[in-house]
Amino acid sequence: MNRNSQLARLILSFYREDPKQLQQLKLLRSCKIFRRWGVLYIRCQNREMAAALANACEVIAEPVARLRLAKKITISSKNTSVAVFPIDFSKMKA
Repeated sequence: MNRNSQLARLILSFYREDPKQLQQLKLLRSCKIFRRWGVLYIRCQNREMAAALANACEVIAEPVARLRLAKKITISSKNTSVAVFPIDFSKMKA
């Protein structure tokens, strides 16, 4: 049984009332998510999952920025970085 990490649940619960964006993030449930030194790491099982989450980077970045969880998001698969996104706190929606 794959337990969701607290960080994944936190990001998913941010969109609990928006099914369209929640659908984009359903892959987060099967990824390993952790924080270290201001970076939110998302490690996916395969490259396709990582690419799909990279396409949804803005959806992931909003709760991370609002909750100030990290300054940067790194999405990787099998120890290969797929995407790195800086978090821009100045562009947060009011």
